[in-house]
Amino acid sequence: MRLPSASAAIKGEKSFMYQNFGRASLADFCEDWVIYRNLEPLDKRVPGIKQAFYDMELRSDQIPRKQEKNYARAAVWFIKRIQAVRGISAPVEELLFVGDTLFNDGQAFLNMAEIGGWRSACFIGVEKLDETPTTRTEQKGITIANRWASIVDWIRDLKAQGFQLDARTAVVVDIDKTALGAKGRNDKVIDRARLTGIYRTMDSVLGPDFDQATFERHYNELNRSRYHRLTADNQDYLAYICMVLNTRLISFEELVDEIETNSLEDFEQFIRWVDSRLMINPAAGLALREVHEAVNGAVRIGDPTPFKRFRRQEFISTLEHMGNMPDDSSVQEILANEITITEEVYQLALWLKARHCQILCLSDKPDEASQPDPRRTAQLPPLHRAQTHRVGVDVREALNALD
Repeated sequence: MRLPSASAAIKGEKSFMYQNFGRASLADFCEDWVIYRNLEPLDKRVPGIKQAFYDMELRSDQIPRKQEKNYARAAVWFIKRIQAVRGISAPVEELLFVGDTLFNDGQAFLNMAEIGGWRSACFIGVEKLDETPTTRTEQKGITIANRWASIVDWIRDLKAQGFQLDARTAVVVDIDKTALGAKGRNDKVIDRARLTGIYRTMDSVLGPDFDQATFERHYNELNRSRYHRLTADNQDYLAYICMVLNTRLISFEELVDEIETNSLEDFEQFIRWVDSRLMINPAAGLALREVHEAVNGAVRIGDPTPFKRFRRQEFISTLEHMGNMPDDSSVQEILANEITITEEVYQLALWLKARHCQILCLSDKPDEASQPDPRRTAQLPPLHRAQTHRVGVDVREALNALD
């Protein structure tokens, strides 16, 4: 199997400002207050959606996606319950949200602010060192910055606006490309770990028949917004579709023609198409059949993470890319080869925790890609407790000046 190579795009002149602050884990600031895609808190003192959907005022325990209103209803319910478990008698009055995407994180924030009725503010970060440092404020309290270090300016502005930043404040932190693998700085290593998981899965399913070059070509083409009607921007769907194409049960040309003629509406219809092809030509899909049945069954019950075999491999490859570099490696080498903790987010979260704020890591990342499988990888730590290097800009002095 040919694995993706490390990026050589990080140059010394663009990373001289970053420092290596040693090793740590996300649990240092969030403990076990972590909720992934399945909306089942890791800290079991708070029940998940399967048990509490009625209390959340949801119609069923079907898992919503991050930008949906029902996701926000569940998230607000979690925050209120966590406040009680923490032993804080004062209700939550303020919401801070830290993320990296305006579409997913920004929309989740807007929905949570509306449903919670709290005074709210959101920081969306992405590192763009080839641009002049700028921040801009979108509607309804969303600040977008092209430097992660600008997060301290955001907090300073919130204090000036009268935010209390204390036990009445809930702080929601996204994980992928925010707390880990900062967008624009270190996010490519997250992508590379995911691809490694995909390739390992394809090797195990298709064996010597796996055509990686063709898979990459299909994956890169279909991983675009014009195909979101089919893929729903879901990596499980995309990986499965590309695997089917790799078996030649359905050709790429057939797929594109069905999309362009509006004959293929969504992923569920694609699953039915595969079903019919397997019935017509069962011998052609022998390697695919077991995975197909598992994916089909998961889709039928509304599971947004149907390709669990791939996600379990993604978990293993993600941990292989955490803390894997020697401590004396250069910052450039670490950023190019290791998923690092975003130091500015880490320092801010610890500062807010010291002020008794509630810190919650809320992520649309699949649980299967974030926690060990008790039957296969029980010896591995969960993602939020995995040790890795902290890399970024030191903002502690600026934060301490706010106290």
